[in-house]
Amino acid sequence: MVKKIEALFLGRIYVVDILFSLSKSPKRFVDLSKACPNEKTRSIALKKLEKLGLVSTTLLKIDKRYFVHYRLTKKGQRVTEKVLEIKKLL
Repeated sequence: MVKKIEALFLGRIYVVDILFSLSKSPKRFVDLSKACPNEKTRSIALKKLEKLGLVSTTLLKIDKRYFVHYRLTKKGQRVTEKVLEIKKLL
């Protein structure tokens, strides 16, 4: 049942767009605004993707400021590749 719920989550609005965006390179929260323009939706999606082990966060310090970058995990890369395969079939 859990796997089915996880698969259904991938069908939610903007989730695949976020995965595709992160497959190109790590991004900050604000950099993902093209993939998901609504901040609340983006925040919820990223938290869920992180909980599922598809996305990880990295904290970078530049001068006195800290920046969180999101990146795909190996599991996230595999899922994104599978979604791309399905997309090619359609």
